[in-house]
Amino acid sequence: MLHIGIAEAHNRSQSFSSWTIDDRYLQMLYTIPAREVTRLKESEIMPLEYTLINHLSDYIKVKQDEENCPLAVHTKFQSVPSKPAYLRISAVFECQHSLQAAPTTLVIGSFFERLSSHVHYAQVLRPGQAPLEYLFTEQRQQQALELNADGWMGSVQQALMRYTRLGIEHIFGGIDHIVFLFALLLLLPNRTAIIWMVSGFTLGHSVTLSLAVLGWIAPDAAAIEALIGFSIALLCAENIAARNGGTRGVGLVITVVLGAMMVLSIGQFYPPRVSLLSLVGLLIFTRSYLPLVGDPRTAARLRPLLCVAFGLVHGFGFASGLIDIGVPADRLWSALLGFNLGIELAQLMVIVALWVVGKRLAEHLATPQSSADVCSALLCGVGVYWFVVRSYGFTPV
Repeated sequence: MLHIGIAEAHNRSQSFSSWTIDDRYLQMLYTIPAREVTRLKESEIMPLEYTLINHLSDYIKVKQDEENCPLAVHTKFQSVPSKPAYLRISAVFECQHSLQAAPTTLVIGSFFERLSSHVHYAQVLRPGQAPLEYLFTEQRQQQALELNADGWMGSVQQALMRYTRLGIEHIFGGIDHIVFLFALLLLLPNRTAIIWMVSGFTLGHSVTLSLAVLGWIAPDAAAIEALIGFSIALLCAENIAARNGGTRGVGLVITVVLGAMMVLSIGQFYPPRVSLLSLVGLLIFTRSYLPLVGDPRTAARLRPLLCVAFGLVHGFGFASGLIDIGVPADRLWSALLGFNLGIELAQLMVIVALWVVGKRLAEHLATPQSSADVCSALLCGVGVYWFVVRSYGFTPV
């Protein structure tokens, strides 16, 4: 079975572990969203916990002086309580020498064979010192523990650099944000219009990202992911409708789809993850906005405001990734600033690349506007797919 991960774009495939040092012992707590473990499941009988334990026992090792550290006596990989929709596995490794005295290496190769874009964040807790933090990828599956170093989080500057890099990686690992930027550029606006639209989007996602990470708002991650898909679908539909005068038809289709979902929600036949109140809000917003964009000049003036609204939704998606990674309380503001900065840098790189490619293609296309409409229609279909799949929790195959 082929699993396609694009339906969970901001919730990229990732896992986390914390490691506690106690002389010769290294205790692990490995945490991962339960949905990721379904990538491994080959039997409907075996529980997900056992599937994960069997996988981790093969792909997680601790080495000291090139020798594997075995599990401590009377211990094993075992499931421990975790928050809803997550699985957590613990294990204790026992090395021959003190971890501070002999070179020790973490080997984490879990999930990379099934999904090369998977990333793993490991935090090593040291008594009386700042924690060490490591990023594991398909290309970097081994990390030597620098137990006598100051650690990544030893200073504000280091925290800023680390979270800037994580922000960049988050954008390039989240295809739906790139699709949204592509949809903006398909409007073929001038540079001034692009600056206004991107600024509006940046303002929106910066506000909600900060509010969520600070703990002032706790959004429903599943609903946010669905709304991100809706934002892409609506933007692409508006791209076509505003130029061809078809806003009434688009509004009718959206009304039918959202109306059907509301009926299912009210009747509890097959309620979506998106709340009934959210569905009503989407319907009111769409039916109010689309008539205003029938005039291209009015549409051009309103798009920065639309980008602010969509940015508010996408910001919650960014926040879910940062919250999962973890933000230390003593580096909260530098981590938040760095992550936001990384997002903006990656966003700028994507926009410049898409702009250059789009301009080159437009010079060689006989009807660039028609080609833009075709791309908008295709991306609208992708947005609808994301909205439906995420709303009902379907597993993309």
